[in-house]
Amino acid sequence: MPDLTSIAIVVGFTLLATVLQSGLRNSRICLSQCAALLKKPFDPAQTRAELAHQITDLRKDGIVRARPAASSDPEFDSATNAMIRARSLDALMVEHDACRSRRFAQATAARQVCHQAAELAQMMGLAGTLISLATLSPSIAGGASLTGAIGMAVGTTLTGVALANFVFIPLAGLIERRSRSEDEARETVFQWLEMHAHIAMPRLREEETLTVLHKGAA
Repeated sequence: MPDLTSIAIVVGFTLLATVLQSGLRNSRICLSQCAALLKKPFDPAQTRAELAHQITDLRKDGIVRARPAASSDPEFDSATNAMIRARSLDALMVEHDACRSRRFAQATAARQVCHQAAELAQMMGLAGTLISLATLSPSIAGGASLTGAIGMAVGTTLTGVALANFVFIPLAGLIERRSRSEDEARETVFQWLEMHAHIAMPRLREEETLTVLHKGAA
């Protein structure tokens, strides 16, 4: 079993090397994505229920008199507020695409940091092994000194491999699966929102009426 010294050396230098290689910005994004895994995932039913009140107000008051409303989801708030400010359905779609792109970019950055950390953990484990063996003096390479050096060498190697394959790589997989699952749920809610917002737009209703009249005349 690796001792606390071996674990501290490998973990500390792995985290330091990861921050230096990935940068502070991507490292913060990775920490944020990892922390989000501990939170409740996106709830499409709750978000749809909250958006239903906005759709009802939009149909009742019209897009001109509609006012931005807050819900429990900042992304949908940003999209609906953009639609109300611009009085346009296109603004809703543009803001949604922008939020979706940012979400994918953050998840991708977090996965890359985790994979970099996994590679560095194994390298730091190997480096710890070499350092442990290098500290041995040929004149005293025996007895307790040899046993301690070999134990630390094995401990650092084992810690690096375990850190890579049981922490960082699984974290990258969890972030990817959460990102895909959340995106699918959000797209379902957005399609529902887009449909009802389309119906609530007066200009679009007039165009649909004209289309029906033209078809009837033909």
